[in-house]
Amino acid sequence: MSTGTVRLSQRGVAVGMTLGVVAGAAWTVSMVCTLASWML
Repeated sequence: MSTGTVRLSQRGVAVGMTLGVVAGAAWTVSMVCTLASWML
């Protein structure tokens, strides 16, 4: 593999991980809101 390909794949992994964290945070917030609405 060339260094350009390695850098590109690392960037793809970083983007994927960032999207995963954002999606997880959004899911967590939506679950908390759902549970809070059930309590009220």
